[in-house]
Amino acid sequence: MTTRKYLAVSSMTLALALACGQTLAQDDLPRTPAGKPDLQGVWSNATLTPLTRDRELGETLVLDAEQVMAMEGGHQDFLAAEYAASDPDREPGAGAQGGDDGDTDDGYNEFWKEVGERIQVINGEPRSSIIVDPPNGQIPFAGDPRARFARAPGAPGRNDGPEGRPLSERCLISFGNHSGPPMLPVMYNNNYQIVQTEDYVMIMAEMMHDARIIRIDDELMPHMDKWMGDSVGHWDGDTLVVTTTGYHPQHTVFGASENLTVTERFERVSTSEIVYTFTVDDPTVFSQPWTGELLFNAKSADQPMYEYACHEGNYALPGVLAGARRAEAEAANQ
Repeated sequence: MTTRKYLAVSSMTLALALACGQTLAQDDLPRTPAGKPDLQGVWSNATLTPLTRDRELGETLVLDAEQVMAMEGGHQDFLAAEYAASDPDREPGAGAQGGDDGDTDDGYNEFWKEVGERIQVINGEPRSSIIVDPPNGQIPFAGDPRARFARAPGAPGRNDGPEGRPLSERCLISFGNHSGPPMLPVMYNNNYQIVQTEDYVMIMAEMMHDARIIRIDDELMPHMDKWMGDSVGHWDGDTLVVTTTGYHPQHTVFGASENLTVTERFERVSTSEIVYTFTVDDPTVFSQPWTGELLFNAKSADQPMYEYACHEGNYALPGVLAGARRAEAEAANQ
């Protein structure tokens, strides 16, 4: 689809997006037998809206129609190029479509990805970033953020052994920050299943099928060091508020420290939408708390969430480590 044709279609879809999801009054919200808003179902937070804002946009949080159509149209043009037939005569090392860079470092082409095709619209506003505060849409790191990601002295190197590989590669927790909190979209599998009782809310993330169990009206137990922290919720009117602390020391959320606290708010606003707001607070790493807003869209009842199969320990790890040993031997021989 050419950009011009896409812009014509996108102008209509933008209007639909602005009106999508039947807005509900409090009395019309689906409710549990206990009278709380019913958050249950399968939801997706896939979106083209990035976590941090394009710096050229400055403090512009709300996009105009032309900007939305340009961003969505550009993504469609990119997909069209990615799905084009490959040139069987392309040079070795060129990309699948014969490009110069051969950008295949992650081992995936667009067939496997599901990043969303639309800019998210919250309160009728097409958003330029998920982060809404600070006003510039950036993560407010205190000092040089690279220091938070540096390997600790004495810790295993990336290829020294299994312990040096990323947690997600070892099938311990999901890629990116999909499981959360905060729960953010990644390149695919951006689905969640919520199961709710009077005393608990369970959120199952599709990626790595991580299950977070939120206790309602309980005390925090930060000393537990769970992978996704210890989460306790309470109802503020019709909004579920969840506080999480006590993350596992190996699970760094944007380089945060043991002082990290994440506060989430789940507000069902329509027949098919939950507005998810999160605030990340760690005075050790960030110069101020920062907040994001994300839309969770309901999946239809005939779209169940299937199990994500991350093979126990990752069957490819022996090959990764064997390759590192081979590289070391070759370097020694030279």
